[in-house]
Amino acid sequence: MNAVSVVLIVVAIVGLVVVAMAVQALVMTLRSLRDTVEDLRRETLPAIAELRAAVDTAQVELDRVDGLLDTAEEVGARVDATSKLTWMVLRNPLVKLASVSVAGDRVARRLGRGDQPGGPASIDAPSVAQLPAVPGADARGGRRSRRGAPGRPAAGRRRAG
Repeated sequence: MNAVSVVLIVVAIVGLVVVAMAVQALVMTLRSLRDTVEDLRRETLPAIAELRAAVDTAQVELDRVDGLLDTAEEVGARVDATSKLTWMVLRNPLVKLASVSVAGDRVARRLGRGDQPGGPASIDAPSVAQLPAVPGADARGGRRSRRGAPGRPAAGRRRAG
C-alpha cells in the first residue's frame, strides 16, 4: 500500500464520519419535527372541534333568523292587506262623516249669525217666518246657492268636456 491509498482511505473514513454525523443530525431534527407536529395536532384538534361546534351553532341561529325574517315578511304582507281592506271598508263612512261634519259646521255658522247682535240666536219656526227678506238671500236666511248659476257648474258635479 502506498501513501496515496492510505490518504484515500483516511479521507473516505473522515467522509463517512461526516456523513454519519449529518445523518444523525437529520434524524434528531426529524424527531424534533415529529414531536412538534404531534404537539400541534394535540393543540389544534380541540380548537378545530370547537370551531366546528361554533359553525354548527351559527348555522342553527342563521336558520332561526331566516325563519323569523320569513315570518316578519308574512306579517308585513298581512298587515298591508288588512290596512288596504280596512281603508276600502271605512273609506265611504269616513267620507260621509266628513260631509256630515262640514254640514254641521255650516248649520252652526248659520245659526250663530242670528238676528241678535250679541250672540247666537235660538231659531224656532215663528221667528224664522218673521225675518225680513234680504236681497240675495234664499228663504232659509243663507246665501244663494251657486247651483245653476250661469257659467258655473252645479256644486258637486264636474263640468263636461
